[in-house]
Amino acid sequence: MRGVIHGLLRGRWRGGDRLTEVDAADLFKVSRTPVREALLELASMGIVELRRNCGAILLPFGEKELRNLYAVRTLLETEAARLAATRMDDTAIDQLKSSFTALRREQRPDADWKLDRELHAAIAQAADNPRLAGEIARYSDLVQTMREAVGTVLADIHSASLAEHLRILRCLKQRDTNAAAEAMRQHLAQAASSAVAAVKQVGKAQKH
Repeated sequence: MRGVIHGLLRGRWRGGDRLTEVDAADLFKVSRTPVREALLELASMGIVELRRNCGAILLPFGEKELRNLYAVRTLLETEAARLAATRMDDTAIDQLKSSFTALRREQRPDADWKLDRELHAAIAQAADNPRLAGEIARYSDLVQTMREAVGTVLADIHSASLAEHLRILRCLKQRDTNAAAEAMRQHLAQAASSAVAAVKQVGKAQKH
């Protein structure tokens, strides 16, 4: 999955290009079984369209598609934050808050977005809805793959993200369901704008 998304964002492929299981297996040096599983996953998320006797057709993936992806992620994660506000363990909240505060105090970036992913996963689990948590995990994996593809372009948003994460944690600690949901919504709105800007920047670099 990562190789296909990286290729799309870096200009290796464009919407409408065809990718067969055989070609993908040869390109990524794996067997056809993991390729088939990855293509099914990509199809379920609207990245490719599977056609009988044709393979996978890569769908356009630009600003509109990226914003649509974040719109779905926002729907899922604002509800998770709302549920987690009355269910998340205080110890888990305090540990995450301590870790984010240390990053801000030491002016260090969240390397590989490790704490970001821990926070979102913890909120999803605290919502106590396995199906919701599963969908959030799928979108989280896709977002992380896009971060890897754009490299250091997103590095300058770490400071803003730290502040937003701490706000979410404060709302969770206060057990304020509406405030937690709104804090998550605002955080993901900012993340969507940053992701769009990063993809545009990578696209411009590919043209030069």
